[in-house]
Amino acid sequence: MFRVFFRTILCICFLICCFTAAVCQAAESDLQQSIAAIEARIESYVPDTNYRDDVFGLIVVKQAIVSLKAGSGGIGACLVDAKTGKLVETGRNRQYSPYFRSDMHAEMDLLNRYEDRLKKKGGSNSTNDPRKCGDLILFTSTEPCPMCLTRIINAGIQHMYYINPDLEGGMAHRMEHLPKFWREFAAGRDFRQAECSPVLRKIAEDLFRHSVRSFAKKRKK
Repeated sequence: MFRVFFRTILCICFLICCFTAAVCQAAESDLQQSIAAIEARIESYVPDTNYRDDVFGLIVVKQAIVSLKAGSGGIGACLVDAKTGKLVETGRNRQYSPYFRSDMHAEMDLLNRYEDRLKKKGGSNSTNDPRKCGDLILFTSTEPCPMCLTRIINAGIQHMYYINPDLEGGMAHRMEHLPKFWREFAAGRDFRQAECSPVLRKIAEDLFRHSVRSFAKKRKK
């Protein structure tokens, strides 16, 4: 009798494992199909000349899809010279790939690459100001979080435009809540939503939603 009961339990456990594996495979397949669909939308998109920032918006969503396919957050960023329209640097979220880096948001990656390449000099004993960024504009596919916004301010960037607003975690639309030092340091800077088409804004939103704070959701009761 015990053997029959034990075998029954084993069979039930085996069926549960098989069902769970099938559900996981189906979910993974759905995820990959969804990402592929977004990628197809990006590849077929032509910048809308009615929107000033569409060209650069397309650049950052292309960076974001690369990041999402690599297993990190679907956010991309770039630096552009406002005088020439030349692309200066690109960056993307690398938080989970190739290994976990809690600081490696797209804007952080972008500014790391820019500053490492230029190797600016400065400091209390120098007459150089490493925060002089000329007419650089920082574009990002999603509104920066508090960490990235203060990094952007500290880097000396005067103009930052985001495509997709992040009402829950973004900081640019609530700069009045920054500590006094950061509010005063950022005074006079132009930080706001980019002028991009609704189609491109939706792409940026979908990219972000694929990777939005799953770790935080698990903690909610």
